[in-house]
Amino acid sequence: MSWLFDAGKIALTALIIFAVVQVSERSTLLAAVLASIPIVSVLAMMWMNHEGQSAQEIAVFAKDIVWLLLPSLLMFIVMPVLIERGWEFYPALGAGLASTIIGYFLMVQVMEKYGLTA
Repeated sequence: MSWLFDAGKIALTALIIFAVVQVSERSTLLAAVLASIPIVSVLAMMWMNHEGQSAQEIAVFAKDIVWLLLPSLLMFIVMPVLIERGWEFYPALGAGLASTIIGYFLMVQVMEKYGLTA
């Protein structure tokens, strides 16, 4: 029965992505609003709760997300700037992703150094 629940999680995730893409054809601003809602984080916390993790574990997860939002913003700063400077989409996307990965690595180091994670 857990495979059915897992299949449901995958289907819901695919549906969310599909919905954002469909909405973006009509309004990029509305699609951006939908994409910026922390749907994945909320669903993950709901699934963690459903699978028996404690409220404390979920709270720690939520706090970790707050700190990791900072480096994830690099993607949305670097990519558009590069595109506006004449970069093609995929190289700009790659540079944005690379900056985010580097940002995550550095933020995890900071979190561990200052005890910002459990």
